[in-house]
Amino acid sequence: MSPLRPKAPRSREKRLDTLGAWLGTVSVASKEFTGDEIPQRIRTFAQSSNDDLLYALRILARIRDSVTIIHGPRGCVAAGLHHVASGRNNTHWVVTNLDERDTIMGADGKLRKSVVALHRRYHPSVIFIVGNPVIAINNDDIQSVVEELHEELGLAIVPVYVTGFSSQNAVSGYDTALHSLLKYLAGESSIIEKNESLNLLSVAEHPQDRKEAQHLLEKLGITLNVIPDDATVDLFRLAVAARASIPLCPDAPEYLGAILQQTYGVPLIDVSRPVGVEGTGRWLKSIAAFLGKEDAAEELHKGKVAETTLQLGNFSLKGVKVYISLSSANAFSVLDLVEELGGEVAGLTITHLDRLYIRHLNELAERNPSLQIHVSDGQAFEEISILRKLSPDLYLGDSTHLGQVARLGIPVVSLESLALVGYSGVVRVARRIKTALANNSYGDSLAKVNSPYQDAWFRRSHNWHIKQEVK
Repeated sequence: MSPLRPKAPRSREKRLDTLGAWLGTVSVASKEFTGDEIPQRIRTFAQSSNDDLLYALRILARIRDSVTIIHGPRGCVAAGLHHVASGRNNTHWVVTNLDERDTIMGADGKLRKSVVALHRRYHPSVIFIVGNPVIAINNDDIQSVVEELHEELGLAIVPVYVTGFSSQNAVSGYDTALHSLLKYLAGESSIIEKNESLNLLSVAEHPQDRKEAQHLLEKLGITLNVIPDDATVDLFRLAVAARASIPLCPDAPEYLGAILQQTYGVPLIDVSRPVGVEGTGRWLKSIAAFLGKEDAAEELHKGKVAETTLQLGNFSLKGVKVYISLSSANAFSVLDLVEELGGEVAGLTITHLDRLYIRHLNELAERNPSLQIHVSDGQAFEEISILRKLSPDLYLGDSTHLGQVARLGIPVVSLESLALVGYSGVVRVARRIKTALANNSYGDSLAKVNSPYQDAWFRRSHNWHIKQEVK
């Protein structure tokens, strides 16, 4: 059976043994992932966390000439406001604003009217209908509306069945959105006419990161088809006819690359994230090896290394202990960058851990087996407790709780809005770090402010709320 036949993909827990709660050394994690079955963990208390709706909307927000209907109560549409505020938004947002009666009696009539009205107002190329936990519970009939209006309006209508509780890991929202995009937009595999372009799989990437990757690949004479970021409906039809797919990140677009390979015969080139001088070089050379362009890639890499070395000057992280707290793929790639710059990684907090990272775990287990990995998404109090014990010299993370970290007197650098990819990404990160280490007066002032957490929290072990799931 085609993996696209169900209305939603299998959860990441079932496909990749994804963990959202874990704490231990990298040597233990590496050993655990050699087994056939990974014991799942749960949190008995969670401070906050994202859900799969937020992750799915990150993808849909980037599709050009589209309208996104969030079919549910109006509070659910607040999830889309971040994308409007960030400026990374290509869609029009609306909500069907279900009330109590709608959730009991059904609201397919209201949904139908919304689709027709929005088609007349915006004339989009595609309309997305996004479910949510309310719809998943009352089982509102989205599919009949899609089938009826697709024929009537001659318009691509894509249902995205987000449930909010099918997975403990919000990253599954990426898979759900990508599943629907391929299922309804890619077309039949039997009528594909192959082309020589390569898919650049870019999911919720910083625009500058995407441009940097495109620039490097185009220097090798590669014609690119970028999906799903900033893509049109037509680009998904081209994607299934491409020569191969190149992931810009080995995690977020994993499902997209796997389905393109399994269902449409588009090979997925196995590459790590192009962060750091050596990391970017490995990324380029792996792609070039597939295409027979090794000499051109080597020449490009040498030129960029010389250019980057000149820009970095005498910058070094030697003697600096760094704590990293980022999304999983960024965390592992930034870890390599920190070590490349001479720094010591004191610990790691990542959003999830699964079989996609076995290679990273094995490599880390060989060179730094006692390195601690903390798996959490939004558990600030756990991370603050860890940082109090480790006392690193520098913290690299996103903006979720940088203020709490700074109260510990640790210099912090937010990488959330910073482009990391490619040789130029190395220079940007180095400059941001240099500024943070040289200007610590703000951190010194914040360190005088009392923590919002009582001492009782800190007297508990760091993994107090992480328990092995009992089946």
